[in-house]
Amino acid sequence: MPDSYADLSRFYDLVMTSGYYDYDAYAHAILPCIGTRKDVLELGVGTGLVADRLLALGPGDLRLTAIDHTDSMLAQARDRLGDRARLRREDILDLDLPSAFDVAYSVGGVWYIVQDGEESWLSSHLMEEEDNERALTNLAAAIRPGGSLLLSVQGPHRRSDRPLPGGLLYTQHVEVDPAGRHLKDYFIEDQGVVVAHQRLRFRLFPREAADRLLRRCGFHLQDSEGVLWQYVRR
Repeated sequence: MPDSYADLSRFYDLVMTSGYYDYDAYAHAILPCIGTRKDVLELGVGTGLVADRLLALGPGDLRLTAIDHTDSMLAQARDRLGDRARLRREDILDLDLPSAFDVAYSVGGVWYIVQDGEESWLSSHLMEEEDNERALTNLAAAIRPGGSLLLSVQGPHRRSDRPLPGGLLYTQHVEVDPAGRHLKDYFIEDQGVVVAHQRLRFRLFPREAADRLLRRCGFHLQDSEGVLWQYVRR
């Protein structure tokens, strides 16, 4: 995968904590799914915002491994998390971890669920179906049978803007083609001047296609309520 958030990374926390995500809500939803299990994997740790809340609210013996493929994001995550989590630079397409995890979760990371009314899709940073199958198969190999894959739920991508602290402005533009491929541009402006721009691509898999893909890779949907969908590793 490309170094997706390299340009946006220095403004990432400002954007994400200005109303983009409710990190407490996600952490509170993840913890009951972990239960008494200890070995947890985060897919796309970013700057460590989810991991920080999870470690603060969860049991002291939680063993969290968190991966990302963007060096600048990992550097910020190391500053935030210190030695509370094991951080690794990993590309999900070449993921090679031991089969040692009870739970894996992705909050807006490699995969997540997009809901719009009664419709839902699997959103992926990987554009090709064969890459998603390869990556999900890699992930399944890292999760113990009976373990869980948790995917966050969020609304659809739309054009929007939002003021940020310090007089900055965040804007996102979204274009969609008929195959469900999204082109999303993020802009940070200061006094009308663009100081950061990031372009990302997403692909949306309709619910039935997503279910087939995940089943082929060893995951069965267990729960699709609330802010997380929970899959079980067969």
